[in-house]
Amino acid sequence: MIKAENLTKRFGRIVALDSITVEIPEGFNLILGPNGGGKSTFFKLATGVYRPTSGKITLLGRNPWKDAEIKRRVGVAYDPVSFPPLISGREWLEFIARSKGLDESEVERVEKLFGLDFLDERTSNYSSGMLKKLAVAQAFIGRPELIMIDEPLANVDFETMGQFVKLFRKMKGKTSFLIISHIWEPLKPIVDRIYVISNGKLLLQGEARELWDEVEKLFRFPALDNSRAL
Repeated sequence: MIKAENLTKRFGRIVALDSITVEIPEGFNLILGPNGGGKSTFFKLATGVYRPTSGKITLLGRNPWKDAEIKRRVGVAYDPVSFPPLISGREWLEFIARSKGLDESEVERVEKLFGLDFLDERTSNYSSGMLKKLAVAQAFIGRPELIMIDEPLANVDFETMGQFVKLFRKMKGKTSFLIISHIWEPLKPIVDRIYVISNGKLLLQGEARELWDEVEKLFRFPALDNSRAL
């Protein structure tokens, strides 16, 4: 699905991604890592938002920077979310649908799928949870081969979190997923493969069932030494 070879991205003197080589197959894939570690940079290179400084990356066998057509086959949601303030959520989803050669019936399908009851309001009036719902919903427009979402479980309540996880589980096997999330516990039962990106490098990758213990050790804070004087 996604293949990177010696992928590097620099912003001036800052090396955001440092010569990463990885192949991400079909299935439910989860990218983890600390803030500023390079996860979102990799994500935006894979979706064609950024152009590599060196190396290369392909999405469904195509160059995402040059091949706009490939984006019809992929659904994407970025974080932080951002929408034009003077349009409604429905107008936004209709725009996404038209860009994929679809009509309002596809918006109605996704509206029902997510239970969106606020689409006729302007996005400027949305709460952070409503904005996140709209962002995740847009990634499902067009029944894409690959759904890519940055932080789907952030800024939502527990009910919405459960709704998203249930939907991901239902769609698994019908489409592939690439998810970035700091909140991974609810996703554990459905994740196939894990990738940890830190300090611009691919620190860990492999089958989820074999790596959860290692992942939890990586993200566990060192115990405080209570014997030290404060």
